[in-house]
Amino acid sequence: MNIAADGTRVNSARAFLRPNLGRKNLTLLLNTPVTKVAFAGIRCTGVELVIEGKPWTIGAAREVVLSAGGVGSAKLLMLSGVGEAAALRSVGIAPVVDLPGVGRNYHDHVLLSGVAFAYKGKMPDRPADSNAVEAEAHLSSGIDQGGVDIALVLEQLPAVTPEAAAKFGAPPPNTFVIAPALVRPESRGSIRLASANWRDPIVIDGNYLGTDRDMNVIVRGIELARELGSQNAFDGVRARELVPGPQATGDDIRELARLASASFGHPVGTCKIGTDEMAVVDPELRVRGVQNLRVADSSVMPHVPTAPTNAASFMIGGRAAILLGA
Repeated sequence: MNIAADGTRVNSARAFLRPNLGRKNLTLLLNTPVTKVAFAGIRCTGVELVIEGKPWTIGAAREVVLSAGGVGSAKLLMLSGVGEAAALRSVGIAPVVDLPGVGRNYHDHVLLSGVAFAYKGKMPDRPADSNAVEAEAHLSSGIDQGGVDIALVLEQLPAVTPEAAAKFGAPPPNTFVIAPALVRPESRGSIRLASANWRDPIVIDGNYLGTDRDMNVIVRGIELARELGSQNAFDGVRARELVPGPQATGDDIRELARLASASFGHPVGTCKIGTDEMAVVDPELRVRGVQNLRVADSSVMPHVPTAPTNAASFMIGGRAAILLGA
């Protein structure tokens, strides 16, 4: 949803990468998975990767910067021997440094899909430049003194999880959703390696709604979404509430919270920045306990911002460029 002056979408590649592809000190490799960070002792010496099915090692004269995202950077560190020593040994990886914070502090915004309403008539076609989300509201649940902790996301789609649809009924195509999102989660999860094989997916324990406070906030979000959808301003487009339905009880609403909540796609925290024992990178994004290695992406955020992580990740990249003297 980053829009240029000419009305076209601008993603990070278009904004930062493509204008610099002509630089002599930049080589772009597509479809090239990085499998491991290489070390000589505790000094990072480069990365191991696969090009057209063949293993390669690219050396680093100065530093390596990981930007593999809220899950990928921690996975690469663990595959390379940087993480909790006992956990690494359990999957056959020799530790380079015992850094127990790697993979911990995982959290994300929690999106509930969703509080659904039947559209009055046929849903109008969306324009080609629409992502089906035209409006959001940010507000406080009032559960505690934490400030803004809920977003209500208007979706021009029948976006309801299969589990919620099985319980409350599958909505028809002409349905819109007001999806409450928990944007200041208290719960924390973790990620861990399934094996020493880089091809194996990471194991994610999201622990979403893992505290009473988080459950109470998302329940309040459902109540607010239902209240908003019932307002007179929606009379021209809303036929009736479908999920959880006008006769829903308190137990039904809590069941909807359990069945319809999932990742909002904003994972952070698994390589968190700080100075405490569980910090993975220091205030200059350097991985603690090793040399010549930094992380610059959403994984370093100790707490997720209330907004999507896109802009904040750009800022982390900009700060990393300054620290590297780029």
